[in-house]
Amino acid sequence: MTGFSTLLQNRDGLDVYNAGLPRFPRNFTRDGIISAILANDLGMLDQQLRFCTLHQGTKFDPASGEEPGKIHHEWPGFPIRERLTTYNACDSAAFFLIGAERLYNQEPTHPFLNDYKKALQKAAEYIESHLNDENLFEESPHFCGAKAFALRVTYWKDSVILDRPDGEPLYPAVFSLAHIQNLAGMRAAAKILGSDHFEALADKMAGAISHLFDEQTGTLFTAIDTLGPIRAISSDALHALFYLEPGDLTADQIESIVLASEQLESQIGYLLMTPEDGHRMKRSYHADTVWPFEQALIHAGAQKFGLERVMRICGRVMRVLHADHSPELLSLKVIEPSIASNPQLWTIAAKDYFGKAS
Repeated sequence: MTGFSTLLQNRDGLDVYNAGLPRFPRNFTRDGIISAILANDLGMLDQQLRFCTLHQGTKFDPASGEEPGKIHHEWPGFPIRERLTTYNACDSAAFFLIGAERLYNQEPTHPFLNDYKKALQKAAEYIESHLNDENLFEESPHFCGAKAFALRVTYWKDSVILDRPDGEPLYPAVFSLAHIQNLAGMRAAAKILGSDHFEALADKMAGAISHLFDEQTGTLFTAIDTLGPIRAISSDALHALFYLEPGDLTADQIESIVLASEQLESQIGYLLMTPEDGHRMKRSYHADTVWPFEQALIHAGAQKFGLERVMRICGRVMRVLHADHSPELLSLKVIEPSIASNPQLWTIAAKDYFGKAS
């Protein structure tokens, strides 16, 4: 795919992509599948999905976070806090199923879907195994037999979380965005596999979203852990629209989310969180920064729900992206690409997406 060649690597006989250089010369399920979806590249998606099946979890491993049916976070895993990051993502199985659904929607008889039904089934069963009594997707290192993960946080904002000691939730925790992504994954499994069981679970997961809406802030909780809700006005709620379907939120809830998100607006798109909350974070990486890939996903979600103003704000990111720059993230402090990875896979895909959307 044009623009991606420097990140292409053959692994296990498959053409897959590293996430970014110089910091991430490894394969990330989340990055690879999101990039293939944004670029609408079925060949890239097929190769990434097949790579995922080669490393799908088969056992419980407290060192890497592996669980049966779970899809890798990054391959190979990276050592942090005397553990490995290999399976430190609670959304990877969801993305595996969401990616497979994209193949199904465009080519229902695609060979991957027939060849890997068992892998799709196992990914859905992994999601099911994490549903709590309220039908919310719950994350905890205890599922793999560990006391902690290598990473403190295991949804995409995986550095630190607000208002918790050392930036780590007190597990078990429900991340609102990850619950919604896993809902989308469960819906995908129900469709591809023709499963009434998974469809019923998806319906229950959709109903459980009501537990995640924070009337105080007018948006979704960042997370709920054993200490209670973690409140912040963040990009998560707008981001979630990409995975939701009409009816999952009420019109009033969507209007409230858009209104609350006005505090995140900048001249280059939506910040991950408000500058005030960002200053309280121990790391700025997932704080008051703008991530180009997220602008593309928010744009696509806003288009689904007819939110034209949100779409325009997301499109502002293209003001600072050009042919020679595909940075992982952007900072308002200098309005220039940060010192993070450049090129970054999903930023290249976001530019491709916005180029086709304009």
